[in-house]
Amino acid sequence: MSIVSLEIDGNNPVTVDDVIAQPAKLGLSLLPNEIEDFHLILSALDKSAKKIMAMDDYLQPTDLERFPRKNIHRPDSKDNTKGAWAYKVEIEDTKPELSSKHLLKGKTICFKDCIEVANVPQILGTSAQPNWTPKADATVVSRVLEAGAKVVGLATCENLCSSTCSNTSSTGNVENPYGDGHSAGGSSSGSGYLVGSGEVDLSIGGDQGGSIRVPSAHCGVVGLKPTFGLVPFTGIVSNETNIDHAGPMTQTVLDNCLLLQAIAGKDGFDDRQYDAPSVQDVPDYYNITKASDIKGMKIGILKESLEIPAMTESMKKKFYEVVEQYKALGCEVVEISIPYHNVAPEIWMVGQRIAGSLARRGLQTGRRLIQSSTYFDNCLPTSQESFDATPVPVKNCIINGLYLTEHYPSLYSKSINLSFKARDEYNKAFEEVDVLITPTVPLVAPRHGVREGTPLQQIKTTVGLNANTGIFNMTGHPSMSLPVGFLPSVEDKDMKFPVGLQIIGPHFGEEAIYRAAYGWEKNYNWKKY
Repeated sequence: MSIVSLEIDGNNPVTVDDVIAQPAKLGLSLLPNEIEDFHLILSALDKSAKKIMAMDDYLQPTDLERFPRKNIHRPDSKDNTKGAWAYKVEIEDTKPELSSKHLLKGKTICFKDCIEVANVPQILGTSAQPNWTPKADATVVSRVLEAGAKVVGLATCENLCSSTCSNTSSTGNVENPYGDGHSAGGSSSGSGYLVGSGEVDLSIGGDQGGSIRVPSAHCGVVGLKPTFGLVPFTGIVSNETNIDHAGPMTQTVLDNCLLLQAIAGKDGFDDRQYDAPSVQDVPDYYNITKASDIKGMKIGILKESLEIPAMTESMKKKFYEVVEQYKALGCEVVEISIPYHNVAPEIWMVGQRIAGSLARRGLQTGRRLIQSSTYFDNCLPTSQESFDATPVPVKNCIINGLYLTEHYPSLYSKSINLSFKARDEYNKAFEEVDVLITPTVPLVAPRHGVREGTPLQQIKTTVGLNANTGIFNMTGHPSMSLPVGFLPSVEDKDMKFPVGLQIIGPHFGEEAIYRAAYGWEKNYNWKKY
């Protein structure tokens, strides 16, 4: 440790009691002859901290002149009957001649309301902290604008991005496009509804355990969680840096290809992109996929994915119908057993609880990436009033994380170690097959859960929903939910909702996923099944 300065402010606020209190938080104490010196050191450090806090922050470049924001507003209820919009805005490129590619020209796009759009307030689906207004665009926002898309707003997300259902946002429920009263999935719930209903062409969601794929499955959307690090997470509010993913949600596979092509590649601000290609080296997913042939592709059924406790028999039956369709297209389909998949959801859950608890307290460490410091100023420290308004999943994360770090100090490190073991187990399967397939979720869109009730009553409809999705946030494998038909609601037999097929590929194997997805999509109209 090196000390840069021992200079102290004239109005130094640090007291001897402050020094004694710090190790006391860990049940420890200083020796009497150490206190005076540590008081001097901490007092000087406080002056340096104030100096840093007073400096202008540095954020990712944002061109407000080329991409001016117009008509920023929170839509009223008559313009937001399904609860899917958080904020509306109009942003287009005023100098399109500066872009070499216009992949998304003529497409409308919205972003999950955790993706920062400069000057547009962000709700994050919560009343536990004040709305805040970002000062810079997330990298993915800048990239879609440069690609010619028209930004039309921010889509509702679930309360602090923490639920796989769509009834937790502080702004109200988000309805399913195929039936009111039923979940659109979460936490990218507004994105699921807006793309699934056709109100917008494209959206970018965020996924830490299934938050792109679950709403995609419930709403009939093509939703991809890309390989970890392929898409920069710069300028997106994080749940936990080791599992953060942003990805495209679209109506078709080819549109998904275009959107991924526009947003993928290193941005120089996100250290999770160590293996990612440069922007110039991002594959031409659209043309590669369009020219691909599914015949001869080897597809593996992940056996254990059909054995998760919440899996319904009707979902299994629909899954095997799709398997037969793949066989009819000339694919070789084999069963692959990965017993580790049985414990994988718990590896995800335990690691996420500890790291997520730290992140909720602004304590992420060991990362080199740009984040909005003003966001943490806005939401921390947590007051009792704020904690009372915090959603059950986030309260649970904080409680679990504090308990686990106290009682099992090595558990987080072990969960990360075991995630690498899980990665290796799935990688072995990709030595035998091109992609793996599972049901995305164990049942179609359930009815909305309750907003008032005990913690268990509030989260009842979400239990088990991400048992097949969460682990791939830990292992980093790309995975997509593809709509493949309909099934009756478990609660309302006269209502039918979309079914999602999850397609998983090797790291940076998006081309294989797109090949499998497009091969099915161009031969079968999912809305007829």
